[in-house]
Amino acid sequence: MHITEQRRRELLAHAGPPVIDARADTRHTMHFVIRILKSWPRKIAMHGLTQLPPMIHHLQLENGIPLPLANCSTLVKMWAEDVEAGCGKFAYTGIALEVRRLLDEHTTYSDSTLLSAMQSVRILLIVLVFNTECPLPSHQTAPLLIDVWEMKHRLAKRGLFLEQELQHGVPPWQEWAFMSARRTTIMALHHLEWAWSLANGYPELLCFELGPLPAPAAKHLWQADDESRWQQLYKAWLENWKDGLFILAELMPI
Repeated sequence: MHITEQRRRELLAHAGPPVIDARADTRHTMHFVIRILKSWPRKIAMHGLTQLPPMIHHLQLENGIPLPLANCSTLVKMWAEDVEAGCGKFAYTGIALEVRRLLDEHTTYSDSTLLSAMQSVRILLIVLVFNTECPLPSHQTAPLLIDVWEMKHRLAKRGLFLEQELQHGVPPWQEWAFMSARRTTIMALHHLEWAWSLANGYPELLCFELGPLPAPAAKHLWQADDESRWQQLYKAWLENWKDGLFILAELMPI
């Protein structure tokens, strides 16, 4: 999950104008993805972490809200309140400082803290780069995205598959939840960079690195709140996929 040298050069190069020559369906998808992304911090600002973005599993909050996500929730609430009052600049400064802190400190984090920190970076970056008041300039965003790649790489190095998944077995529920959240968080960061690149005139992120990853978990598995029920659902789900996990590479030719 390392950034390629070519992608690094593309991000550090001067951006062109916002995409206008992409296919109509690509532009439509880009705007759709951005609208979905922007709903995540808004939902946290309104409901806190009682309604979780789809990359955060409820088991991550079982023993309390991880500090990076607690800070993230506070910052997006401040941002929403400041924007409503017409004075969002202070909140943007605080959000930018928190993103920088998480990127600088991520090498010291445990597995669970690294995951929640990466999720926090994802939500805060949405506010920074897609807000309509004062979006972060592309020449400042690009170096941040390069640093995000380094954080993604460290997260991916902690593992992207469980042994039971590779053997078509039933993994422990909590381990599966954290592993699924890890994979979904990495995919979500690719979505953000893909949409941002098109919107700001940068070469499109092709996302081939994601090819070997399983598709995001089925909603009924992700939302199950009881381990025994989850095991029943997972066994039934495995019966439908006897030939192996459905991976993202199978979607890419479409």
